[in-house]
Amino acid sequence: MVLIESIIQEAIDRGASDIHLMSGLRPILRVSRDLVEISNIDILDESTLYEIYDYIVRGNVVKDTMYKEERKLDTSLVYKDTRLRVNVSFSMDIPTFTMRIISNDLPPFESLGLPEIIKTITYQPQGVILVTGKTNSGKSTTLNALIDDINKRQNKKILTLESPIEYQHTSKKSVIIQKEVGPGKDCVTYFDGVKNALREDCDILVIRRDS
Repeated sequence: MVLIESIIQEAIDRGASDIHLMSGLRPILRVSRDLVEISNIDILDESTLYEIYDYIVRGNVVKDTMYKEERKLDTSLVYKDTRLRVNVSFSMDIPTFTMRIISNDLPPFESLGLPEIIKTITYQPQGVILVTGKTNSGKSTTLNALIDDINKRQNKKILTLESPIEYQHTSKKSVIIQKEVGPGKDCVTYFDGVKNALREDCDILVIRRDS
């Protein structure tokens, strides 16, 4: 098993929410809000971090160019059956990584403690719903729980534009099409995705973007 896979597996085994990889430190996990190092893995150096970068980018020229030009990259990674949201940036001109582990089990809407009226809004024939909040406040979980509830209860065509895709939905009573936005992805920009959505006969358009 390559190093990054060992780190991800350790994070999953410990129930971590995030993985932090930085030069000069051992891999660090966020477990129940605490930062905990993986003590049985050596301190990460520049060479090792570039090996991890190569593993994540996998020779994708578009991603590599974007990272070098914009000095950051937001992408996703799949390890076994676990999805991870990956942010790559620079620190002292060396790649640094923050990886969010996406739970495979999407909590039902009822478990989120949200007002029932939010669910009833999704039955309106038209309108706009904004899901906002600070980082790590549960925006993606809330939004995807709403999508899942619609998927189970209503007969709609749902189109999502995301960067990157976190939860993968399976069509149930509704039909769901998920598109990842970005160079080399399903659609290049959100503008292109929204414009094309007008021709895709969707009932519900979901736009999710991490700022």
